[in-house]
Amino acid sequence: MDAAAFRYTSVAADAGSGVVELHYALDDLPFTEVVRFPPPEVPPDGETFTRVAELLHLAAGTSYYKAAAPRSIVVEGYPVAAGVLPWLTALYRDGLGEYAYRNDLPHVLDATVTTPHGTGPDATPRDAGHGRPLVAVGGGKDSIVSIEALRGSDPVLFAVNPNRIITDVVAASGLPSLAARRRLDPALLELNASGRARNGHIPVTAINSLVAIGTSVLHGLGPVVMSNERSASVPNLTWHGRDINHQWSKGLDAEALLRSAVAAHAGLADAYFSLLRPLSELHIAKLFTATDRYDAVVTSCNQAFKLSGASDRWCGQCPKCRFVYLAMAPFASRERMVAIFGADLLDDASQVDGYRELAGLSAHKPWECVGEIEESQVALRMLAELPQWRSSAVVRSLAGLVPAVDGSDVFEPAAIGFVPPRYAKVLD
Repeated sequence: MDAAAFRYTSVAADAGSGVVELHYALDDLPFTEVVRFPPPEVPPDGETFTRVAELLHLAAGTSYYKAAAPRSIVVEGYPVAAGVLPWLTALYRDGLGEYAYRNDLPHVLDATVTTPHGTGPDATPRDAGHGRPLVAVGGGKDSIVSIEALRGSDPVLFAVNPNRIITDVVAASGLPSLAARRRLDPALLELNASGRARNGHIPVTAINSLVAIGTSVLHGLGPVVMSNERSASVPNLTWHGRDINHQWSKGLDAEALLRSAVAAHAGLADAYFSLLRPLSELHIAKLFTATDRYDAVVTSCNQAFKLSGASDRWCGQCPKCRFVYLAMAPFASRERMVAIFGADLLDDASQVDGYRELAGLSAHKPWECVGEIEESQVALRMLAELPQWRSSAVVRSLAGLVPAVDGSDVFEPAAIGFVPPRYAKVLD
């Protein structure tokens, strides 16, 4: 479809019920998204919640903008703090980078958001880093590592639209949890189903992060803890002179911009950080294998609910399945890996080309949430030294082709990120 302008029209936020309505329009075609936060027992400061809801409005708008990708983007409903604009601009130019690349829409990389109501002064921030942490759960190894690391901090777990895998992980943890429900406007879904709307990847982590921050405000909790690792900042390719990163909204720059926007607009300082930012994917995989508590419920596969087969948690055919198997294998037995995944992906010759891509021996890094090429190379080299893995089809085919990378920093935490000192020590 075509449209001249995408408009942020208004937000309605009720701190008592936890219901937020997000209103948009493509020209004169209206959309309304409804987000149902877990309602609080005692309603908090409604102004702070409304401010977070406005930021959520800005982030979730990318779902509707992408249907037509007009050149004009206008925030009509309210003024935004000046400190929000760098994040909002990057949300389009970088957060929709993969969408722009796949749809051949280079103008999105230079998107500019206008604010007819002007910009207001930044709020005076208050420390939101105290209180019980709210830990976002996706069902994969990363959030499980965070859960276990923070177990002594009395965490509350959280998810948006939790599916069966997430609820199973929460149940296995034995910890309390909260959940929110996001309902896209059915009109958008109809446009997508009919093929009249453009489609593609959006910065969904930014959206879910703001739903989590709003939940923390409603329930008087502490910081929202994400589990985004350092490799999330590595782009897939360069296009029109710009880095294009499938995982941009999980990356360090996105985290820094969102933290600043939340402080500027909602007055919440240190309300959000990623506990695993200093760590590599291989390091996280090693930490995950230290417990088998979640072996029967964990999954990092985005295709798992669309397929059926030997395992209803792993499709076994996507880059994510391949990478997670590869990252965990150096630290677990073949029997355990097969029990988790339902198949031995490293001893399947049909997987060689997929692993070749992960190891940087063909094409670019897959459009998936996978680790750095160097990490795949290090893992293959490690497996070639282990008797139980060296004869498997993938290792035998590829280990000798990858460069002899140093890899000494793979298991050394990097001095990056915004992890508060009182939380950083839990990773020791």
